[in-house]
Amino acid sequence: MRPIFLCLCLVLGGCLAPAPQTPAGADLLAPGDTLRIIVAGEEELSGGFVVNSDGNVRMAMLGAVPAAGLSPPAFQDRLRQLLAAGYLKAPQVAVERVAMAAPLPLRQSQ
Repeated sequence: MRPIFLCLCLVLGGCLAPAPQTPAGADLLAPGDTLRIIVAGEEELSGGFVVNSDGNVRMAMLGAVPAAGLSPPAFQDRLRQLLAAGYLKAPQVAVERVAMAAPLPLRQSQ
């Protein structure tokens, strides 16, 4: 009975292995990503935005805000800081990536 129990423990233990980690940088914003940005109570600052080819998001009042290379939560914090630095008192900001940039097609060698 013990060998069967031990085998079951080993087999089931293998089934409980941690999920593979996402590669570093997989959640970073990149040019072409589409974002939904909501600034509570500020409709003119809220809506859909695209990270442009320079890696920036253009927003009313703020102009071009660097986004590429930041995670959505880091970009959200950056927007909150910029808006609090003279535009809004205690801004509530939410950033969600709604679509990732399409990958570039692979070139076939001749």
